[in-house]
Amino acid sequence: PFPDSARPLRRQGFGDLAGGRNEGLRGPLAALLARCDAPLVAEPTSQLRCRSMPGLVWAADALLRDPGWPACHRPDLVLRLGAPPTQRALAAYLAAAGSPVWVLDPLGWRDPDRLAHRMVRCDPAALLRAVGARLRGAPGDWRRTWVRAGSIAAGALRQHLASARLHEGHVVAALARTLPSRAQVLIGSSLAVREADSFWPPASPDQRFFANRGASGIDGLVSTGLGLAAADPDRPTVLLLGDLSLYHDMNGLWAIRRHRLRATLVVLDNDGGGIFHLLPPAGHPDVFEELFGTPLGLRWVEVARLYGLEFVEVNEPLALEEALRRTLGAAPALVSARFGRAESADAHRRCWDQVAAALADAGGPTGEV
Repeated sequence: PFPDSARPLRRQGFGDLAGGRNEGLRGPLAALLARCDAPLVAEPTSQLRCRSMPGLVWAADALLRDPGWPACHRPDLVLRLGAPPTQRALAAYLAAAGSPVWVLDPLGWRDPDRLAHRMVRCDPAALLRAVGARLRGAPGDWRRTWVRAGSIAAGALRQHLASARLHEGHVVAALARTLPSRAQVLIGSSLAVREADSFWPPASPDQRFFANRGASGIDGLVSTGLGLAAADPDRPTVLLLGDLSLYHDMNGLWAIRRHRLRATLVVLDNDGGGIFHLLPPAGHPDVFEELFGTPLGLRWVEVARLYGLEFVEVNEPLALEEALRRTLGAAPALVSARFGRAESADAHRRCWDQVAAALADAGGPTGEV
């Protein structure tokens, strides 16, 4: 089913969107990417969004939100490694492109969006090595266009964060700048994992990222993160969670004292379900707060005192990085970043508009960027 070695394989999109430990894919995938004109789109939890990966498109989520980009950059083939993408922008791009999607997944059929044209249940690393050995192509202008456009989008993200009021993107970016090189991060469900995909830059190859995905991904997030700390106590451990996720498994914090764990909890404290301000329910103000916003009204300083954690609260971007540098890898701590849900949603819309404007200024989505 694969092209013979005499035919270059061009204009292909390669992305690993699976959660978990995929460091073993880096070598085979890098070798394959060296022989074809293909960009790489990878979520942090794939372990492939690292600085050592060739063809990595940084800020792909922001890039794909530009309405003109998908129409001008349709791939001949999309190779997906593992689970479907988290972000709606990427899923919408794949659906609109209509390109053949081949899924390599050792766990079998995972295709809720019904985009797969071919499912291959296999060891992806072994198959990538075999295919890479047969290719005779090389990276070209199509991949360079993607990578450069991703760099422009990333620059626009940085400009936005430099001027906007505190929101989730600031927390992700500050955590990425301050995270120790061998740290591990448990990223919470809902908005947290999407914000990490939007704003986390290419990481150190020694950093690890984990997430609980699925219909009940919110269950046991605190306990999962602290389990990571217990399993590998020499690595600094960070839990990046929304306030609802932390509340849902708050009693898991007892394990810190019981097992003498070192971990830092970074809470996106918007007093409720921030993701719903970006979804259609936000258009129903009569029932929105009760059914979707679900504000908690908790005082996280009291939660920290109950479980013996150092507590830091920040309300401004400039104070955030200092607080993280002081707490990461030290005594168990809870860092609360406080901001409004509606204000954050507005800031995100301005951010995506700023990215689209930057791409237009650079030549637009037609490949001139």
